[in-house]
Amino acid sequence: MSNNRFSENIVMPVCLVTVKSNGFVNSMTVAWSTPLSSNPPLFGFAIRKSRFTYDMIMKEKEFSVSFLSYEKAELAVKFGRISGREGDKVSISGVNLKESEFIKSPYIDEGYFSMECVLESYFEVGDHDFIVGKVINTHKKANLKDADPIVYLGKDTFSSIDLTKIQPFDTKSIVEAVRQALNRGGKDD
Repeated sequence: MSNNRFSENIVMPVCLVTVKSNGFVNSMTVAWSTPLSSNPPLFGFAIRKSRFTYDMIMKEKEFSVSFLSYEKAELAVKFGRISGREGDKVSISGVNLKESEFIKSPYIDEGYFSMECVLESYFEVGDHDFIVGKVINTHKKANLKDADPIVYLGKDTFSSIDLTKIQPFDTKSIVEAVRQALNRGGKDD
């Protein structure tokens, strides 16, 4: 395996980043994304400068992010493999756009969770730029456990989370057991 293909071995959540500029709405699929901070609330994702959405974000300084359920996987393909340069893929896809409360970019109503973000910063990271958005509003349609989130497995392969394996852990007991073992110097390990 080539080191530059490492991401094909990492399961990543799928989201749609949507921007409105000059009356035109574009949305793109993003798998390289992550929460960055709770206070202030920050969310980030990687994007190539050559992407149509990149210029829109740089101009408007805002974007929305919508997370999809597995049943909406086809949207991820449509918005990830067709560029906004080719035309209005959002309109022909049949998605429902919801007006945001604090930014002019709408969000995708089909998402189980969406965020309104303003551009906080961006910086170059290899062949991508990393966009950092400050989350200024959220829209929750379903609990994560009920949402059946779509994940990207690389090489145009999508899956969902096995809901039968979602379980809370008694982290307090686990941490206490590790601390007790550390205090014994690992004698019983």
